[in-house]
Amino acid sequence: TYLTTEQGYEAAQHCALNLLSTLQSYLESQGSDLSNVSKVIKLFGIVRSHSDFIEQHLVMNGASDVIGEVLGKEVGGSHARSAIGTNTLPLGIAVEVEMIAKIKSDDNS
Repeated sequence: TYLTTEQGYEAAQHCALNLLSTLQSYLESQGSDLSNVSKVIKLFGIVRSHSDFIEQHLVMNGASDVIGEVLGKEVGGSHARSAIGTNTLPLGIAVEVEMIAKIKSDDNS
């Protein structure tokens, strides 16, 4: 069963929250937190969709919007982004999102 664009947007939001949670856990293990993210470089999204569906970018707005809201526009906004469609994803999930983020080093760069 395929989702609507709006439901896909919500699924992408959940993916972004999972990414941020994973990143937060990693940073905490290093004695840090999300404030040490200096920039989100890129999001890559794969949307399970029919070959007629052409709104993958609208689905991915869900992830981009959450990243921008949580990290702020300076850090989480205006990142590069790719969105593609595929006919299947593992376990029947609707959306898969990857994130590349730059973490501040000890010298604050």
